[in-house]
Amino acid sequence: MTQKICVLLLISCGLISSCKKSNESILSKTVDKLNSIESIEYRVILEVLQKNVGLDEIDTALCFFDFKIADSILGARHQILIKHIEDVFNGKTFFSVNRKEKRIIYTNNPRIEQVNSSFFMNNSISLLKKILPELLIDPTSLINRQNDTLINGEKCYSYKISITNKSKYLKLGLMITEEKWKTPDYKLFISKNDYLPIQIIDIYPNNGYWKSSFSNIYLSALRPDSIWEYNRFPQEFLRMSSKEFGESLRAKAFVRVGEMAPPWSLPSLLGNSVQLSDLKGNLVLLEFWFPFCGGCVQAIPEINKIQDSYSNKKLKVYGIEFTRIDNENLDEYIRKQGIKYPTLYKGQTIARDYGVNAAPTFFLIDKKGFIIYSSVGLYKDDLIKAINENI
Repeated sequence: MTQKICVLLLISCGLISSCKKSNESILSKTVDKLNSIESIEYRVILEVLQKNVGLDEIDTALCFFDFKIADSILGARHQILIKHIEDVFNGKTFFSVNRKEKRIIYTNNPRIEQVNSSFFMNNSISLLKKILPELLIDPTSLINRQNDTLINGEKCYSYKISITNKSKYLKLGLMITEEKWKTPDYKLFISKNDYLPIQIIDIYPNNGYWKSSFSNIYLSALRPDSIWEYNRFPQEFLRMSSKEFGESLRAKAFVRVGEMAPPWSLPSLLGNSVQLSDLKGNLVLLEFWFPFCGGCVQAIPEINKIQDSYSNKKLKVYGIEFTRIDNENLDEYIRKQGIKYPTLYKGQTIARDYGVNAAPTFFLIDKKGFIIYSSVGLYKDDLIKAINENI
């Protein structure tokens, strides 16, 4: 009897070992395949369901990645075509073209979050090329083989992936597209025919998903050299740096630097209300923001530092949420995002009074109630300089 049990245990261990080896072998083939690609073009259908904000959309794009010319930011050049929008990163400059509005916005020294700003960069084949090798050696991530399935008529291997150390993958370019504190599970489907990914899904329990489906995959695709420069567009297209674009948005605001700040009174998540008139004698920094805004999330650590550094120097910092009519779920969002400065809400009317049309938008108000600084987007050095000059 004991001998039979030992034999069964050995067989069982052998099957488990064989299964694990098989799983690693399949994913290793996918990694090898992705690493061998010098360029790729594909069409992607992105399906997004976010119940918490009532979002239910389907969109598509044509994506091209060139891995032959690597860079320190992304490791590839790319072109993404979405209806009348074209996003291009040539390894040094990132530019976004709006053909409908005949406008080009460019950044010569982009940050990784700017290069990855398109929703179609999330779960792109380029990102999978970087992340899959890390997942295979990451002991904190779980990769479980699921039942094989059909995706659009193609036989696929199926995997469920759970990532614990999400911050590691954020540094590789994984975008925050949902509630940051709820690490989603991922489902990855790999073609049995060529070992290329053909679908990946971010699953957010009880709230929705992001599903990217790849088709019309063409390896060794080519683009002319001219595609990487925005000078190829007609001269009538307006060309602006991202900073100039931000300044143009500020110029459209109803209030200007040097003018008296419009008065307001808003409820606070602490349960009280805050009035601008009660803050005279203090420098006041306002940030207009809304949940799941990528730029707003990226600004949080820097505004926290400003709050900590100047809290005893008569600087009052407030975040104003300006898209919702109530504070539902805001407490949890604030806590999980780690926002340390007070949050005010029901800010729609105040945002209109201040001419806010993008987020995050910042206003610095001096001790007499005059606006002395404003910016669309966070320009930390400029903001800190304005604070130091007026504290």
